Parts: sequence; structure tokens; C-alpha cells
Amino acid sequence: MPKAKATLQDETLKELMIKEEPKTIDVRLNVMERVREIHERRSSHKKVRYRTGSMVTITCLIIVLTSLTGYAASRYVQILNSKGEVIVETKEIREDRYTPYAKTHHNLLSEYREHIQDQLKPGELVAYYVHDDTLNAYNQGNKVKTEFKPIVYSSYTELKKQLEITSGPMLSEPKYFPKGYSFTEGSIFVSVTEGEASWENLKKLEPEFIQMAESSTSGAKLFIKPLTWSKAGSAKVIYSNGKDTIDIIAFERKKHPSSVITKHPKGVSVEKLTAGGQEMVYMEAENAEADTVFYKHKLEWLDEKAEIFYSVFDNPESTLSKSEFIRIVGSMVK
Repeated sequence: MPKAKATLQDETLKELMIKEEPKTIDVRLNVMERVREIHERRSSHKKVRYRTGSMVTITCLIIVLTSLTGYAASRYVQILNSKGEVIVETKEIREDRYTPYAKTHHNLLSEYREHIQDQLKPGELVAYYVHDDTLNAYNQGNKVKTEFKPIVYSSYTELKKQLEITSGPMLSEPKYFPKGYSFTEGSIFVSVTEGEASWENLKKLEPEFIQMAESSTSGAKLFIKPLTWSKAGSAKVIYSNGKDTIDIIAFERKKHPSSVITKHPKGVSVEKLTAGGQEMVYMEAENAEADTVFYKHKLEWLDEKAEIFYSVFDNPESTLSKSEFIRIVGSMVK
């Protein structure tokens, strides 16, 4: 395998991640963050609002003091269930002293991901390991990761059929859309809580990968292993009028005592509102820096009974008003 272009030569990164990591840390897999990163990485390629005119993350399992993306968070809005328990809360992302190192780590890992994606066919899932001590110093929880290339479906009927086959989270079509909007595409993504893509299985593969790397004489840093899957854990649909888009994402969430935490960049206004009888977190990116967001409006909520978290957002240059956007989303849950 060719080596990634970027390198991490600053040994202070390794020292910071190993010596200064918080002593009390939950190193269990951050499931929702993994899934959200997959979807938002794809969205950001098309929808980042650049200054020329043109990572919110979800967490179920909380890493103490700092997230894997190197941000601390504060200023939050909460949604409570009928028992008075917090089930959803949103916090503002604030950079901390780990941020520069986290960004370097993220950029380097992205090169490996892109390289793997180029090799995959739609529907293929692989586990991979990068044999780099400095890079892995930032990943004390699990050094083995997964990459999946989804199959894209051209009709809602086809997507719904595949979700039924793979037992994925169902996506209800909005009953209301402004004139001109129609289904553009849909895709499903492998579950990261069950099967070979689960944290438990990836952790078991770690010794195998390390042994493979240490016995290799080729000097390769990237090692890949095909995995099988049958269960979908998330799904995404896109509606468009030819100019503007609306993305609807559903994440299946294993029941967990902690709340779902979402994070938003500085400058995004946040409020709690009710649409279609469902309490939601509303975000608007009008005052956010252009290169930090990929949406204009966003609504997120947890279906506590079905254990499915929903995120709906439009594109940064969307002509939709706040009321129209809320009306669309509200028609999904009525």
C-alpha cells in the first residue's frame, strides 16, 4: 500500500495523548459519533458553506473532558422525557488545547480512509489498522476502524425494501414539501453495534492486526480485512428541487442510560421547539463561520420508543424559511 502523504513528526502529540489523557475516561466505542461522522463526512464534501459564497458530532458514550475530535463543549439545550430524564442535549463546540493535535490526527486518518474508499465496491465493509505509534497514541480505545461504501438507491420504494431486508431504521417520507421537491437518492449504512463491525468484534481483531503489521517485511502501514454484514444501523435520504436539498438521516441507537449529545459550532443559534407534536432541537447557522457548517437549518430529535435518532438539515444556501423547514420536518412525525 502507498504511504499517506501526511506525517506526524511532532512527538509532543504522542506525549500529550499518552501522558496527559484524562485519568478517568470511558474508552468504550462512541457509537453515534462513528455513525454521525460517516454521514457528515459525506455531506461536508458537497455542502460546506465557503466564504466565497458558497463536526457536529453525536455521542452516546461520553468521553470525559474532551471528545475524540478534540473539542470541549458547553452551552446546551436539553430535552427531557416523561420521567424527567434528559434524553437529548446539545452543546457548543469550543476548541481546547488538544484541538490542533486532534485536527492533525483527523487529517492524516482521512487520507487512509479515502485510499480505502477508492478500493471498495458498493456494499463492501472492511476493518483496517494503521501501524503508526504516534497516530495510535490518540486512539487508546480501539485502534481498529471500519470503512463502508454504501449502495445508493434511486427510489424510496427500493430503499424501503432494503431497510426491511437489513432490519434498518425506517425513514418516513415527509407528507409536506414545497413545490418542486422530490426524492433524489437514498442509502443505508452498516450497523456499528452488531455483527462484525461492532466495537466488541473490532477489539478482538486488534491483536491480529498488530501481529500482522509487526511481522510484515514490506514496510506497509495500512492493513485491511474484509468483513461481512447483514444488519443496517443507519439510513439517509436526500430530497431536492434541483437547487436546494434536504437530507434526512436516521440512526439506530442501542438503549443506553445516558442522553444523546449533539454538538454545534460557535455562532449557531439553538432552541427547543415542537414540530408535529415532537419536541426537537432546532439549529440555525446564520451567524456561524462559513467553513464550520454544512447547513442553514437543522432539526434533531430522539424517538425514545423506537430508539432512533433523527437529524434533518438543508444546504447552506437554502432558500427555505425557518417556518417552511419546520413544517416539512413536522410532517414526518404527525
